[in-house]
Amino acid sequence: MYLFTFFFILISMNKIALICILFINIFMISTPAESQLRSFDALFPGITERQKQRIFTDEGMINSFLRNETPLFVPSSNSGINLWPVVMEKIPSQMVEALAVVPYNNRPLSRLDIYNVLQKIRNLSNYTINSKSRGTIPLFEGSTRIDTPNRNRPIPDPPPALILPSTETIYVRVKDAFFGNTYLRGDFSTSYYGITYRLTNSTTIWYTIFPVMGTEKLAMVIYAEPITEGLLVYGLAGLDIPMFIATTINLADNINMRVRILMSWLIDNLKELN
Repeated sequence: MYLFTFFFILISMNKIALICILFINIFMISTPAESQLRSFDALFPGITERQKQRIFTDEGMINSFLRNETPLFVPSSNSGINLWPVVMEKIPSQMVEALAVVPYNNRPLSRLDIYNVLQKIRNLSNYTINSKSRGTIPLFEGSTRIDTPNRNRPIPDPPPALILPSTETIYVRVKDAFFGNTYLRGDFSTSYYGITYRLTNSTTIWYTIFPVMGTEKLAMVIYAEPITEGLLVYGLAGLDIPMFIATTINLADNINMRVRILMSWLIDNLKELN
């Protein structure tokens, strides 16, 4: 009886040890070491030195362009960074791109750091804009996660995760200062080097009493990766909207404003973490 118990304990310990070894190996394989971080020039080889001066700031560089125009920021073909198809599948009439590199303070940030910051939906309402008609106001008067697109119950932001998921979908409600309650679906996906966060509208977006954008006509994608020079944040957004509406509500400025706030939200939270 004692001998059987001894062998049972020994086998159990071996199983636990094996599981631990496998977990450590998987974690090490899926997480690039600091020496394996990629450089900015390797990821965006076509960027000029003058553009870099603007990109290597907290604000970064933002550019608006039409569907038939050429973007400024084109990742290397072997970088694995390819946001273009995600946005172009919406057949957008107007597009915005953004690129920033924020230097590290104390240590290089990890993909898990980025993921945990992207969970902080509620502090989106901390960011203000200057409106000609209304003065300084928060762009998002309220922001919260919700259960599902069909169940509007707010739920709190989760505690920091200990393990990085490969994929995840969340649902968000923001009260936009101009478009009212807007419902979004956020899709996370993890690659070897970075994290992609895709946002699309899960319901129609309204401007006063007029529907301005149909369901899933918005595509906004943010890619974040720790690189040798700092944290790379690259964003691309596009939406399909009738031209007469786009002219009425100054579409380019409206998209720029929201992309800039999303970039600031991510960067500010990561700087605070670092």
